[in-house]
Amino acid sequence: MEALRLLGRPRATLSIVLADDDLVRALNRDYRDSDKPTDVLSFSFVAAEALVDPAARLFLGEIYLSVETARRQARAARRPFAREMAHLTVHGILHLVGHDHARAAERRRMQTEERRLMRLLSARIRALQVL
Repeated sequence: MEALRLLGRPRATLSIVLADDDLVRALNRDYRDSDKPTDVLSFSFVAAEALVDPAARLFLGEIYLSVETARRQARAARRPFAREMAHLTVHGILHLVGHDHARAAERRRMQTEERRLMRLLSARIRALQVL
C-alpha cells in the first residue's frame, strides 16, 4: 500500500473492511461506547512498542469504512466519493501507526500528515475517480 510506504513502513500490512452503517454502528457501540454510525474505525493489533521499528514486518490492524456514511459525506461536501474514501483510509492508517486527535496538538499533527499524504496520493486518487 502506497500510504504505508510514504509513512516509511513498507513492510507493514493492514486490512480494510468496506461496511455499512449498521456494522460500523455496532462496532462503535461495542468498542467505543458510542451508539451511532461513524465514517471510519481503526482497530490496532500491535502494541505501541512494536511501532518503534518502521522496517518491521507488522500486521497493523483493521480499518472499517462505512461506505454509506462516506457517500453522504462526499455528497454533502461536494467531493468525489473516491477522494472521501481515500481520506478516510488515510485517517484510519494514521491511527494504526500511532496518531490520535484527542488533544489539539495531536489533531494538528494528524491533520498535517493527512494533508501531506493526500497531496502525495492525489494522482492515484484522481485515477480512481474515473473508474
